[in-house]
Amino acid sequence: MRRSPESTRPNFPTAGLAAFAGHDDPEVRALAALDPGTAPATAERLTRDPDPAVRAALARHPNLPRPRLTELLDDEELAFAAASNPALGAAALRRLVELRGRRG
Repeated sequence: MRRSPESTRPNFPTAGLAAFAGHDDPEVRALAALDPGTAPATAERLTRDPDPAVRAALARHPNLPRPRLTELLDDEELAFAAASNPALGAAALRRLVELRGRRG
């Protein structure tokens, strides 16, 4: 996701950005990734967005449901983004380290 200079500022308001999840502009839809209140269903839906930047941004969202997050770890396009998701459990992280990028 390309962030505008404004969205990277420390005091940029993020609450409520999930309201833009259905916007026509993919850069605006991707703002939902910044909202800590983005609903799990919305995060999951946006991991299937037509825009690759939106998919990657939401693969990192901590509210992404665990089954979808686990699924994305095997997705060639989104595995790296999913692996950086802060909600990833310790067991999954250990598995990633043990596999060292190999398919398991």
